[in-house]
Parts: sequence; C-alpha cells; structure tokens
Amino acid sequence: MPTKDPFILAELNRPVQNLHHEKYPEFFKVYDETVSIAFFKRQVERPNWSAFLVQLDGNNAGYVSYFIKEYHENPFRKSYKAIYIDQISILEDFKGHGIGKKVMLKIEEDAKIAGIDLIELSYWELNKEAKGFYEHLGYHTYTRIAGKKLS
Repeated sequence: MPTKDPFILAELNRPVQNLHHEKYPEFFKVYDETVSIAFFKRQVERPNWSAFLVQLDGNNAGYVSYFIKEYHENPFRKSYKAIYIDQISILEDFKGHGIGKKVMLKIEEDAKIAGIDLIELSYWELNKEAKGFYEHLGYHTYTRIAGKKLS
C-alpha cells in the first residue's frame, strides 16, 4: 500500500542501510534514525517519488521506493522515461515468501499504467542476493559503472 510515513520508511530502511555499510563502509554511513527520518520527510514531498509499504499478516515486511526518471533528448540520445527503483528492503524474517516478486510486479503494473516501458535499478556488485533476485525476474545489465580508487 502507498505510504508517505517517514518514520516507518526510516525504520524499514535500517537493515538495508546496515548491509550497505557492512559491505561498503567507504561509501555508506552507519544507519542514523534521525538522519533517515529527515531524508524520508523530504522524499515523500517529491512529486514524482512513490513509496509502497509491504505487509504480511498485518506486519510491516518491507518497502520499495521509486521515481520517474526522464532522459531528455540530446545530440546522442533519444528521450525516454523509466521508473527507477530507488530502494527496496524486505526484512529478513519475511524473505522467501514471494513478497519481493509481488512488489516488483506491482511496479511493472504502475509503469504500464503510466505508459512507461522501462524499469531501471542498480545494486552493488557484492550484493549477490540482489543480483540473483533481479536476474530471476528478467532484469539484465545494460550498463556498468567502473571505478578506480586513487591513493
């Protein structure tokens, strides 16, 4: 169900933020509830940003947030729109129940209703669970970002 509750979103964000910090401490901060609530208070006011609360048996099981991303035409690229999945978090106790798949199918429905035929997302290379999940749902890589840490 749609939500604009920054307190619930911040709490459900805790495990995914901690996972990112654990795997990539050079990029991600330790979860901070106050900072997260402030962030989600700003996000829920954005006109093209949406969040959906996922529940199972009346319990909050996770959330997904996404926004419509517009690519403007330029001399090299055609214009198009995509739904960009900003964040997805399913709590550990609720994984394996098909919740993530249902959430992704809901986003696909929303995209079709909006006349958008592309969904984009990104995940970190070490997140093998995310990679397998998205590939199982038919997502494939069509661009990569490479980096080189300079000392």
